[in-house]
Amino acid sequence: MRSYARFAVTVCIAATAALSITTGCARAQICPELVQIASELNALDAEISLIEDMNTLQLSEQQLRALIPLVDAIRTTVISREQERVVVLNQLKPLLEQKRALTLRDEQVPDALRDQIAQLNTGLADLDGTLNEALVAHAEGLRGVLNKPQIAIITGEEDARRQVFDLIDWVRQLDDAAFEQEVPPLAFELADPDLGLGEAEIVDLLSLARAMSVEQYQRAGEEIRGRLIELYRPTHQSADRILVQVFLHAAMPDVLAGKLAAMTAN
Repeated sequence: MRSYARFAVTVCIAATAALSITTGCARAQICPELVQIASELNALDAEISLIEDMNTLQLSEQQLRALIPLVDAIRTTVISREQERVVVLNQLKPLLEQKRALTLRDEQVPDALRDQIAQLNTGLADLDGTLNEALVAHAEGLRGVLNKPQIAIITGEEDARRQVFDLIDWVRQLDDAAFEQEVPPLAFELADPDLGLGEAEIVDLLSLARAMSVEQYQRAGEEIRGRLIELYRPTHQSADRILVQVFLHAAMPDVLAGKLAAMTAN
């Protein structure tokens, strides 16, 4: 079981969340003016949330200057793949229109048409896979600019550490009955045999942490936390995807340029 990065999740939510004060109740929006102003304010709100998240990184001027061209390169990679996607979608559109017309007449859709649509959808999936691989390749450049604490914040490793601290602190406060009732089900949920942390291993580690005195835990607790953090920490590949997706945010170029301008103006 792995936790997703709080930082990345926050960015994703900010990019898609609708402001209730602008959109009103959950209903179809028909008024063009409302759609326009709601869209603009949602984008502004998302950008503010992104700025707040980027502020937690405390990026230096040198880092900002290095990140701007890296973000441009990431976006160029996406644009090139999106152009390929447009070609396939333009091929798919008339086929779906044919299917729609047949469906309206309640007629059978020919197998040949279904096969053509399926083939193009497979092509779209292949393009998605190629794009993901191309994007992950940019993570190395981002890692070369960001320091380890910044990467930990973005990818969720810092959040994983806090989760492990909270878990052990909670377990150390349990009495025997509560431990027996609460910990085994939790260990079953967290277990990941691929990491060498099955249910029994997790219970043993938490039992050991619980049995330690304050002094013993201060001396040896780091080793236990280091084992358990693997249950929450994203894999290196997942962390790379998170890094790239965060800096692919639509508002990122404006945010980085704005922060650099604000920093150099002082």
